[in-house]
This record gives sequence, structure tokens and C-alpha cells, in this order.
Amino acid sequence: MKIGLIANPKKPLAEKVIADLIEFLKKKKITPLLEKSVAEILMRTKFVKDKEILNSAELIIALGGDGTMLRAARMVGSNGIPIMGINLGGLGFLTMFSADEARQAVTDFLNRKYREEKRMLLSVSFKNERFYALNDCAINMGPDGRVIELILSRDSVFICKLIADGVVVATPTGSTAYSLAAGGPITFPTMEAILITPLSPHILSARPLVAPASDTLTLELGTRTNQAILVIDGQERRALRFGEKVRVSKANHYIKLIAPKNKSYYEILRTKMKWSERGE
Repeated sequence: MKIGLIANPKKPLAEKVIADLIEFLKKKKITPLLEKSVAEILMRTKFVKDKEILNSAELIIALGGDGTMLRAARMVGSNGIPIMGINLGGLGFLTMFSADEARQAVTDFLNRKYREEKRMLLSVSFKNERFYALNDCAINMGPDGRVIELILSRDSVFICKLIADGVVVATPTGSTAYSLAAGGPITFPTMEAILITPLSPHILSARPLVAPASDTLTLELGTRTNQAILVIDGQERRALRFGEKVRVSKANHYIKLIAPKNKSYYEILRTKMKWSERGE
């Protein structure tokens, strides 16, 4: 068996956890495939290219935070390889195992004692490009820092005009990311829906909206706005100008995440959100 490793080199625990995990994998007769970021952390010159990892790995382990998981999701694409997230600090809703649980998580994977969750992605079309977002796409204010006017439509039918600092269009997985910070609802991550959350709207009646995953949404700038910024999963940025359209719909493929078998999402959510325990 071969397992691919990617990591965030900025995490203080990265080198120690990776070295320990590689040693453990070799004892299990598993070949670790080190992506460039992992090789750099270990100060090695040899690494395995993404294409080779995708062609031969049965699992991708992402060590870091949610940003590393999003990078892993972009790397896997429609390939279907499951991703296991090891949290190296921070909140990390997508990284469902702690650094201390890394060895046990791999052992459980080998023994098939895990849950595999299929997570919906957004397909975002802009000009001649198509992006896939596990968390969200956002339209933010342009360089002038001025409030923007957005026209939102569903399948070419007008929904509303938003005057706001921007808007976040999120998956249920992304409901605990940017959308949550903007006041959007927490949505169970394996559901299929599209969340629309205005950013600091200038109209009191503007509220988050949950749309069916079957919808195709179109967003474009209104006549009062010349430029804004389109951001995909916090990683891809494009200038959006008046007259250009962004189309958002459910993607045709899913990302598979490895989750602890005996730990429910509500338990993970309660821990991450630091909700109070039930009193006796």
C-alpha cells in the first residue's frame, strides 16, 4: 500500500509529527509518498509529484489545518482518493484527527474502522475557467474598498439585489468557515445545499439563504460597482468587473473525507465550537 502525505510547513509540530508518522507507516510496510511540502519540512530534495501520488496512493493524509485540507481537495479533484486530516493546531473543522491520534487513525483506516463522508463541492464558472470549491466562493470588495452592488439570480430568474461588503456562497462543509463568521447557519456537512450569506449587508432585511443543491446561481455586479474580487476557497483570486458573470452550481463529483467511526459530527462540532457540556 502507498499513502500520500502533504503538509503545512508553517505548523510548528509538522516536522515531529511527520517523522513519527513516516516511521510508523514503514513499520506497517506502507510506502509514504512525500509531496513537495513534506520533503521541504524534512529537508529532503526528493519528492513525489502530485500526478504520481494520485496514480498510486490509496489515501492522502493532510497534516496542518483546513487550508491544507482544501489544498488536498484541489489536488485530488475528481480522482476519488479519500483524504484524512491531521490537525497540527488551530480550529480545523476539516481535520478531524488530532496529532496524537495520527497513528491510531491510520491503524483504523487499515482495519476499515472508520466513516467515509462524501462532501459536496461547488462548481464555479467564471469567464473561461472552472473552479471547484469544497468550502466556498466569495465575492469581496474591490481595491477601492467601497460597498458593492450584486445581482443574484437562480436559473436566470432574478432573486434579489444585494448592497453589501460582498457575499459568500458556501457548501454545507463550508458552513463552519467564512459563512459562519458572516452569520450564516451551521449545516450538517453531508447534506446537499447551497448557502448564500451576505457580508455586512446595507439592507436590514438581507439574511442568509439556503438554496437547493439543484439550483444554478448567477452573480454579477450591479451598475453602481465597477470591480470586485472573486475568491475560491481562499486560494484562487480573480478580478471581477461589471458585465462579467459568476455561475455557481453543485459539482458532479465529491470529496471523500475519512472520519472517526465512533465520534459523531455533533461531538466534533461541540468540541470545536467549545459549546458547554450538558449538565447532570
